Amino acid sequence: MNKHNLFLLSVCLTFSYYGWAQNNFLDTSTWGLSTGSAPGFNRLGSDAENVREMGVDPFGNSSVLWKAVPDAQNNGDGGWDSNYIEIDPTKNYRFTVWIKKTNSNDGVTLFGFYALDPSEARSSYNLDGTAQTNPYFLWGDLPQLDQWYLLVGYAYHENHTETVNQGGIYDVNGIKVSSLNDFRFYNSTKWLVHRNYLYYNTNTNDQQFFWNPTVYEVNGQEPSLQDLIQAPSNGSGNAIWSETNSVASYDGKVQVGNTQVPSDYMMAVSGKLIAEEVKVQLSGDWPDYVFTEEYTLPTLEAVRMHIQEKGHLPNMPSAKEVAKNGVELGEMNKLLLEKIEELTLYILKQDKALQHQSYINQSLEKRLAKVERFLKE
Repeated sequence: MNKHNLFLLSVCLTFSYYGWAQNNFLDTSTWGLSTGSAPGFNRLGSDAENVREMGVDPFGNSSVLWKAVPDAQNNGDGGWDSNYIEIDPTKNYRFTVWIKKTNSNDGVTLFGFYALDPSEARSSYNLDGTAQTNPYFLWGDLPQLDQWYLLVGYAYHENHTETVNQGGIYDVNGIKVSSLNDFRFYNSTKWLVHRNYLYYNTNTNDQQFFWNPTVYEVNGQEPSLQDLIQAPSNGSGNAIWSETNSVASYDGKVQVGNTQVPSDYMMAVSGKLIAEEVKVQLSGDWPDYVFTEEYTLPTLEAVRMHIQEKGHLPNMPSAKEVAKNGVELGEMNKLLLEKIEELTLYILKQDKALQHQSYINQSLEKRLAKVERFLKE
């Protein structure tokens, strides 16, 4: 399966598991396999430091990941600021993202947001009521390298009075392994910006991966944290997709659209497919057998009678059969080549007959010329 098709399938699988009444304010379906910014996500650092590629998500499935690839400069090394999200400052909001860091703890992992008033001035508080214009739920390191963690932070409404932080870092088993800082809005807050970074990392062997960022209003219609941590499965508790040496695989049938997968097929698509190249592997003989001495070429009379009786060429499916069963590309190409090779033999036989007739005509012309000379003498 090529990357383009593999990218489209992973999006369908990722976003079809859940049916909550509330939509995520962040749309990661825009994460095409590319570098730099994506629609709705404005890169931090250079294009080369922001790579979107197929990889293994926290549940072992093949998904599009945002990868931060630091250069040797001591500055921003990947990640994003989201577009402005208009919100109601009398409501509470929850921010999440899955992050994994590899190789070393150099640099800083940052998970936070901006709150902005109508004039785009920063407008957020710490929970104790002191102003905080640069709010980060996390500024530091993840608990362990090479492990996925769900980071959760809350921004509360303007009149929130509790000072206990509810946010935290959760492992893939749903265990809260660390607490994070929460914040609250000004009464004038109008917009949010979701932001995730790798910063101040000069180790070019490091990488940081982001997956499935979300912003939800906390109103009872948002997915629970258990929903976000629970692995989508095929009904048996096993991950649907797996990856080995950058090759994603799935042990089962695939249905795209509303076309049912026939029992003897592995995939069905309701709609059109596009690819730069399609290769069909065939079993059985290729039609070179037409050119062997053992092959019996039908006579043209036999072909004519078959067409009159059946309405199509010998050894070819009828229009009714095609309408009922479709066309198998490999087999049809084989049959078409068989007919082309038969036509070639008919042409060669006709050419041979024409050459023989031409020889006879030339002989007759010579004999006739002799007779004419004899009569004149």
